[in-house]
Amino acid sequence: MKVEVTRYRKPDGYATRFWSVMVNGELLAVTVYRKGAEAVALTIDGLNGARPVMTRDGQGDTAPGKVTHPEA
Repeated sequence: MKVEVTRYRKPDGYATRFWSVMVNGELLAVTVYRKGAEAVALTIDGLNGARPVMTRDGQGDTAPGKVTHPEA
C-alpha cells in the first residue's frame, strides 16, 4: 500500500494551499495543514502493524475506550 502526502491540486491542475493524502493513487483526504495530512498518512500506514496508544493520563488504565501500551 503506497501512502503519500502532496499538495492538493484541483481537477483543473491549480495548486491550492491544502494538502492531500493519496493511497495507491486515489485521494483519501484533504487537510488544511501538512502535519494533519502526515498524521493521517501515519495512521493509515500504522494500521498494518497497529500498536496500542498511550493514554493521555499516561497511566494506561484499562477502562472502556482506553488503549494502553503493553508492559515491557
